[in-house]
Amino acid sequence: MTNRNSLKTIAKNALFNFLGYGIPLLFALIFIPTILNKLGTDKFGVLNLAWIVIGYFGFFDLGIGRALTKIVSEKIGMNQLSEIASFFWTSLIIMFLFSSLISFCLYIFSEKLIFSFFKIPAEIQQETLRAFYLLILSIPLVTTTAGIRGLLEAYQRFDIINIIRIILGISTFLMPVIVLFFSSDLFWIILFLVLIRIVIWFMYLISAFRINKDLLQSISLKINLIKPIFKLSSWMTVSNITVPVIVYIDRLLIASLISSAAVAYYATPYEITTKLLIIPGALTSVLFPTFAANYFKDKMATIKLSDKAMKYVGLLLSPIIAIIIIFSFELLQIWIGEEFAQQSYLILEFLSIGILFNSIAYIPFSFIEGIGRPDVTAKLQLIELPVYVTLMWLAIKISGIYGAALVYMLRMILDCFLMIYFSKKIVNIKFSLDKKLSYLILIPIVIITISYIQLFILKIFLFLILMILFAFISWKYFLDEDDISIIKTKIKPLVNKI
Repeated sequence: MTNRNSLKTIAKNALFNFLGYGIPLLFALIFIPTILNKLGTDKFGVLNLAWIVIGYFGFFDLGIGRALTKIVSEKIGMNQLSEIASFFWTSLIIMFLFSSLISFCLYIFSEKLIFSFFKIPAEIQQETLRAFYLLILSIPLVTTTAGIRGLLEAYQRFDIINIIRIILGISTFLMPVIVLFFSSDLFWIILFLVLIRIVIWFMYLISAFRINKDLLQSISLKINLIKPIFKLSSWMTVSNITVPVIVYIDRLLIASLISSAAVAYYATPYEITTKLLIIPGALTSVLFPTFAANYFKDKMATIKLSDKAMKYVGLLLSPIIAIIIIFSFELLQIWIGEEFAQQSYLILEFLSIGILFNSIAYIPFSFIEGIGRPDVTAKLQLIELPVYVTLMWLAIKISGIYGAALVYMLRMILDCFLMIYFSKKIVNIKFSLDKKLSYLILIPIVIITISYIQLFILKIFLFLILMILFAFISWKYFLDEDDISIIKTKIKPLVNKI
């Protein structure tokens, strides 16, 4: 691997990403209880839906943002810098046009969605509709931001990306608190969230101009570049469409079949657990271009890097997930209150297990796409989508938000093993359910069992015993000689100082 893609560089950029996601998480933990208390569960449920649109509707980029990262990385590597501007602006214009079409379609059906599809209380429907119009206008902004960020990722400017991400993340939770001092109207809250997005868009664009000054010289749509862009992004487009549907369908169905208040009881523990995805997310956004650049140069080293990344993510997150599950009720009670904890602690447990497996699945998913096989992940998602939506609908109808959380957990477990299986199959390595994966299955079962113990002191005692057992299993079965050597190298100076 070149110095640019060295392990040191990967670690540094992953740290930038971790801080970029982690610092806003702290602000979320601090401000969500205040926002919930001031807005009430119904409006807070609507705000959660707004966060989905404003924060994550970059999937309307047709996979071009990720494809642009790969294209620009290749151009930099081949020293074809003069071609970057044309690819950049052609990609950005395509994303803008498509996302604008989506915005127009949503505008046409907006009243139907607010008044009929989502079960929003009548007294806040008009307020929600006005806010929804703002969200529709923000979609092209969010989408094209993903494209500009893709360019910065290709230049490995994760420092700039994450400074901007921290500003955006803090503002996303701080701004509603500030607005709530003056008004509880969702329109004003979402207006300021959209204005922040506009500022962030310009910050990304100015950063891109500073990195590549040629971008200012070639602002045009190149018809001849559309085909190579779509050739690379076509299967990523499938993922960009199916993944958000799979990710958000639970809360959308809860809002439709139950109420916006139920969304709050479900989405609050969801917000806690999914923030843990900053760990694999921070790693895979750096690993993706690394896999792409090095697979054909050194196949076995790239596979080994993927395996190590899966192992480290699993070992790092397992103790954190154990704490969340075993003390789920107590954590929610301290954070939000006993009444809310009674409604949501079981949701938190199911979702946490799902997040553990989802975090591990991030690595083989990124590996498969990075080595040029996004068709594999896209086909799996196309098969998975109708099955998952059907099961989620049935589960919510039968068991409400608890059924939704259970189906979510089971899907994540299955998805993890499928990603690992196909990541091995496409490189002709045999997949087997060995002892390591058996432990991976048994650990959540033990954790859930401990969580049902009522005596708090006994919970703490059993948790400590479990962590000792986990450390022993990790050392004996998961860590190889290289890992142990690194650990000893880091620990030895500390011991000598003592």
